[in-house]
Amino acid sequence: MTEEEYSVFSSYYCGVCKATGKCASQISRLGLSYDITFLALVLSSLSNDGKCREERCIVHPKKKRKCIHYDSAVEYAAAAGVVLTYLKLKDDWCDERSIKALLGMAAFFFGARKAKKLLMREYPVIDSQLRILSGYEKVKSKSIDDTADAFGKILECLFTPAFIKTESQKRALAWLGLNLGRWIYMIDAVSDIEKDIKTHSYNPFIEMGYKDFRKCADDMELSLTLNLDGVATAFELIDFKKNKNIIAKIIYVSLKEKQRSILCDAGKVKNESL
Repeated sequence: MTEEEYSVFSSYYCGVCKATGKCASQISRLGLSYDITFLALVLSSLSNDGKCREERCIVHPKKKRKCIHYDSAVEYAAAAGVVLTYLKLKDDWCDERSIKALLGMAAFFFGARKAKKLLMREYPVIDSQLRILSGYEKVKSKSIDDTADAFGKILECLFTPAFIKTESQKRALAWLGLNLGRWIYMIDAVSDIEKDIKTHSYNPFIEMGYKDFRKCADDMELSLTLNLDGVATAFELIDFKKNKNIIAKIIYVSLKEKQRSILCDAGKVKNESL
């Protein structure tokens, strides 16, 4: 990204952070992620809503930073981020009885309860798909398609909020979310395979019999690339009103480079393979 484009992306990051404090709780801002910022950026860019203004915050008290306000997509993404964080912590507590997850749940509880009211349509879908994913983990499913689809359907739902009225836009956004969710789940599973072998944690690739990083990555590289192609195809069908170049660079450059970095850092593919 250019300096100007990165400034725009950062303004959405700050906007989601501020909106999280308002729609949930101040402590919920700790769960902020770039994934949720991307959701806010994409949905916001379908309209000309939102205003950018410079202001200070607790993290950056000395220098004012650009921040997006009065944008329904940013507020929606903020609520989604809080709910996702809380439900993931809840799932970790139920599955692993993790004290860390329990403390996190306590910290996010009141914020998640407020945020849930803004996601009456999406919350049951997210909760249901996480339960399905948890079920696959409990039976140690050997299907990467089933597990990746369960996570992909969460993003499919989040990328199609009620305020998107055009059916063609909804279909394209759903396809973008599904493929992005599948890609995130699979790339994380590939990345974590070494750690999961050592900790005896669930990983669909381990259950499928993979014991070698290079073999797993070589076999999954095509599937990962096809999911990125699905994201790109959906992007081309969406009528963006603004920020199209920024979103294009994230999809065509950043995600592809992230995949290359993860696979190459573990010695799984040759540098020229992508």
